[in-house]
Amino acid sequence: MTRRVVFDCMVFLQGAANSDGPAAACLRLAEKGHVELCISSEILSEVHDVLTRPKMQHRFSALTDETVSAFLARVSRFALVVSDVPRVVSLARDPKDERYLDLAVAARAECLVSRDNDLLDLMDAQRPESQAFRAAFPQITILDPVSFLRAFSKLPSE
Repeated sequence: MTRRVVFDCMVFLQGAANSDGPAAACLRLAEKGHVELCISSEILSEVHDVLTRPKMQHRFSALTDETVSAFLARVSRFALVVSDVPRVVSLARDPKDERYLDLAVAARAECLVSRDNDLLDLMDAQRPESQAFRAAFPQITILDPVSFLRAFSKLPSE
C-alpha cells in the first residue's frame, strides 16, 4: 500500500519556486506514485492564493500566473483530493495550521511534510501539547522536507 502524505503550503510554494530543492523532490515522489499526496480543496485554494500573491511572485521569479496555473493543474492530476475533512484537531499555537492536521487525520496519512515550526514542534516529546497530539494521533509523523526524503530513502521498496 502506498503511504499517504500531506504537504503544507510552504512545501508547495518551495516546490513551485525551486524545481531543484527538497520540496520539489518531495512533489516528484508523489507525482511518480511513490507516495500518495492528499490534498483538500481548501488547501488547494490556499496554495493558489499564496503562489499568486504579488509579493511572492516578485520574490520568486518562477511564480508567474502561467507557471502557477500549470503547477496547480499538475498537482491536481496526481494528488488525491479528500472532500470530507472534518475539524478534529485544535492547535492553539497556530489555528491556521489545523487544516493540515485535519486533512492528515481524514486521509489517514502517515506523514505531514512541513517547514512550519508550529507543526514540527508537535513531534517534540518534551512539549505538553506534543504529548497530547501524539497520544491522540500516533500514526502521524511530521517531518521537514529533507527529513522526509531521508526517511523515504530508508523505507523498503514496495
